[in-house]
Amino acid sequence: MKLPSRGFTLLELLVVILLVGILATLATPSFLAFGERNARSAAVNQLQSTLSFARNTAITQRQEVTVCPSDEKRQNCVTEWSGPILVLTGDKQKNLDTDDIVRVFPSTPRAEISYSRNWRRIKFTPLGHSSGYNGRFFVCPANAEKGKELVLSQLGRLRVTEQPYDCSSS
Repeated sequence: MKLPSRGFTLLELLVVILLVGILATLATPSFLAFGERNARSAAVNQLQSTLSFARNTAITQRQEVTVCPSDEKRQNCVTEWSGPILVLTGDKQKNLDTDDIVRVFPSTPRAEISYSRNWRRIKFTPLGHSSGYNGRFFVCPANAEKGKELVLSQLGRLRVTEQPYDCSSS
């Protein structure tokens, strides 16, 4: 009487390895696109929540609130919006004190954020209005062709444009 064989033959093992290799090759571009979309969404959501928090703080505390990207020591506002972003009481841009800082939002490591006006800060009034003119934030994930554009109105409201932003043009 013959016992049933246990295990796989070499041919079966090679076929399975070949199929796994083909599936991995086909799935890699999808995973890369997923990572790009995820980085873009995370950066947009963080920027929206930062600006919304600052606007709500200005309204609830009935005082001016400033949002600005900071340097490493968190003492001065800079124009690099991809770094850590501070929410401050009042309208200071230099020689910042720790008492002025309401909240620190971390940097966005996998995305580049730029501001159309190239300003160091955005100030919200006690009514929630942003100072100056309408501004646009451009969010581009690292090594990506398409990004997102956020528009900040003078009333302090944010919206994300439907049309993807061409990151290669910046």
